[in-house]
Amino acid sequence: MRGIVLSLALVAGLAILAMIGITVSDVVLRLFKKSIFGAYDLVRIAGVIAITCSLPYVTAIKGHIAIEFLHHRLSKRGRFLLDGAFRILTLLLLGLLAVRCWIYGLLLLRSNQVMPTLSIPVFWIPWMTAFCFVFVAVAVFYHLVHPGKEFIKP
Repeated sequence: MRGIVLSLALVAGLAILAMIGITVSDVVLRLFKKSIFGAYDLVRIAGVIAITCSLPYVTAIKGHIAIEFLHHRLSKRGRFLLDGAFRILTLLLLGLLAVRCWIYGLLLLRSNQVMPTLSIPVFWIPWMTAFCFVFVAVAVFYHLVHPGKEFIKP
């Protein structure tokens, strides 16, 4: 599981590099009255990949921003119960989101939806998102079972 989460983080980093490379190249080429055909579509796809593939890693290292105003006012037992309740709710939400993304991908596949400029099929994007949500859920479940520990050390 850790290997997959780290691999997804690597894919997210490569997607960010791709976004930078495409954008810079397109801007430079426009100085010469040229451009990259479909640059907008490519950057949109890379953006989705960067965001969704980074979520499992950020969750695994507990890198999300937390508002702890209420958290610090609770007793140790209260914090434990609040964290557990939120993690269970998060697992339910992630499960729902993963299923809905999978169904949406099926709808896009059946209707043959493609990117506007490059005609790249888009059904795989919600499927990739659902796949990443599953690994976010794995990290949340690990944190539920092992409170106070990171799934992966940053």
